[in-house]
Amino acid sequence: MKKIMMVFDTPEEAMRICPVIQKLKQMEYKPVVLIPKQVETAGIMEQVLALFEVEPTHILSVDLEPQTLNQLTAYALNELARIVKHEKIDTTFVCGSTKIAFIAALASYYNGVPVTQAQTGEGEEAAAFLGKSTEALMAPLVTNHVVLGLETALEKAADQYVHSMPIDNYDTQKIILFDYQGKSNQRQILEKSFQAIKQITDIYKEVIFIIPIKLTTLVMELANKILKGQKQVYFVKPLNVLEYQSFMTRAWLVMTDHYNSLEMAQILQLPVLIMEGPRNKNSHDNYGVGTVIRFSKVQITEWIERLLVDSGFYEEIARRPSPNKKIQTIEEMIESFVQK
Repeated sequence: MKKIMMVFDTPEEAMRICPVIQKLKQMEYKPVVLIPKQVETAGIMEQVLALFEVEPTHILSVDLEPQTLNQLTAYALNELARIVKHEKIDTTFVCGSTKIAFIAALASYYNGVPVTQAQTGEGEEAAAFLGKSTEALMAPLVTNHVVLGLETALEKAADQYVHSMPIDNYDTQKIILFDYQGKSNQRQILEKSFQAIKQITDIYKEVIFIIPIKLTTLVMELANKILKGQKQVYFVKPLNVLEYQSFMTRAWLVMTDHYNSLEMAQILQLPVLIMEGPRNKNSHDNYGVGTVIRFSKVQITEWIERLLVDSGFYEEIARRPSPNKKIQTIEEMIESFVQK
């Protein structure tokens, strides 16, 4: 039976790769699952693995003293090389461009094991080991590339994890996710956004805004000043990956300052208003279901109102095709790398 080492590092990567692991088991391959020891995200990782009934075969510990980068890298490389030899790995599958992905690819390359690297959509560069240069660094080690989609993960998460909010009926409300991930001390940006939210909720009673954000002094000050008494606005703690994906399946619109949610929104045919700022300056106006607008009260309000009153316009944006290349099915992806 062919052994395939599956290496991933974060709960976000686990959401993509666990459906592949499940399918490999059904196809009578033996996945050898390797993850590094989790610290900050241990609880979330456990939930994701349990959701897909995946158990790690090896957990790479990095509890070394002193923890210099040289020592950690050497330790990880030696451990991964040992696992590749001991398990008699036939092929390695790494997710993303993090340090563990690079070291797993290097250990496999040194032992003559072919490596497939999975690309994971928008926002990948931010988590890369060496930023944009990672692609060139990994290139000599990787024999195959695939694109990991989120369709299966979204289906699985939709009915399992719903953030606890006092919303009576998701089906009759238009829920807008205000997903701002910039600095919470940006007074002007937050003030304009909150003013637009107030204007919309004053007029359209079917609209509910969910704002997952850290409640800093500034956020609390502006919320009390602009949105106090607005029963259609809910501030909640930042969502983890399971809560976020589950919530996206129930949202009507997303307002954001980044591109990380676009892949999910494209699958769900959910319009996204991308508010232009330092994180996405000089962006294209349209990106599939995403539309770049200015961070201004007038433009935010005008766009939301048009989407509310013109269902045809809403559907037009929701059905705009993605500019990305077609994502392979899990079966197509497996077929492309198990033969290597």
